[in-house]
Amino acid sequence: YMHKRVMSAARHHKVMLRTNQQRHARPNQDEGIAIEFGRGDNHSQSKYVKSLRSKTTSTREAAANAVVVGIALTLLLIVGLSHFRPQSITTKLKLDLPKLDLPKDWQSWTFKRFKTEFQCYHRPSSAFELYTVEDFQMMRDTYIQYVDRSYKFDDPVPPTEGYSLHVKGTPQPYHAKKQHVADGGQRGLYASRDIHKGELVHNGTKSDVSFPDANAYRRFIFGLPKREMGCDVTEWTWTQKQGENGPLKLMTGFTISILINEGWTDDDVNVLPESDVSPLFYATRDIQKGEELLTTYETLYSADLDAVGLMWA
Repeated sequence: YMHKRVMSAARHHKVMLRTNQQRHARPNQDEGIAIEFGRGDNHSQSKYVKSLRSKTTSTREAAANAVVVGIALTLLLIVGLSHFRPQSITTKLKLDLPKLDLPKDWQSWTFKRFKTEFQCYHRPSSAFELYTVEDFQMMRDTYIQYVDRSYKFDDPVPPTEGYSLHVKGTPQPYHAKKQHVADGGQRGLYASRDIHKGELVHNGTKSDVSFPDANAYRRFIFGLPKREMGCDVTEWTWTQKQGENGPLKLMTGFTISILINEGWTDDDVNVLPESDVSPLFYATRDIQKGEELLTTYETLYSADLDAVGLMWA
């Protein structure tokens, strides 16, 4: 009876084997066990089954370990990515800026040559328009592209409104306005509310940018998409020491704060820096809403261009 059952099982599983072979399918472990039962050797069958079960258990354990390792690696990757901040996120350029086509003698260009070649001395008053957000963005993109690719312009206040003076997201107490052409057509800053004497009006650390050397400044000017912008930058350029004993740097700015004008007399001046190396400007008297903010360039906004290698002429 046992012999018949074994022979019957053998025939049955041989059929299964042929079928699987025809399907080009690999027999699974259970089928392997069934085929081996057809040998009729109980002792060999028992040893084979135990060996196969041991191999199956080891395979399953290995597979489980592989799954655990895979999950761990995935979690590590996720955590790592959460702390990784690609530079392109904070300094993503808005423009597809071309490679600079510099003149052969670009490193010898002086400040005056820029103004002459760009025809800055012959600009009509109608050319002095207020900058849009897009205009300021062009300048910022150019600065990142050709001067400092790691610089971040991340203030939530748009540059047409200034920057965060005290609380992040709250602009300073002034706005930009252009005078009528009959009055000269100048751009300037005007108080948006009454400003009290001694009140902080401007903080240059939140708006000003510097150039590491004169050639970086030259690359920036050549890289601007509009020559009118180059003319504006030459008007908005000054040199400033970075602290009492710090180096002298070329400076400019990419918000409306750069539009503050100079008073003709001492009585006109109502905003001054804390010292000749401080970027903090305070109201020297009460300033009424709508009044223009005026300072003196001799205190902070001087331009010792020769000392920084740009040369005036």
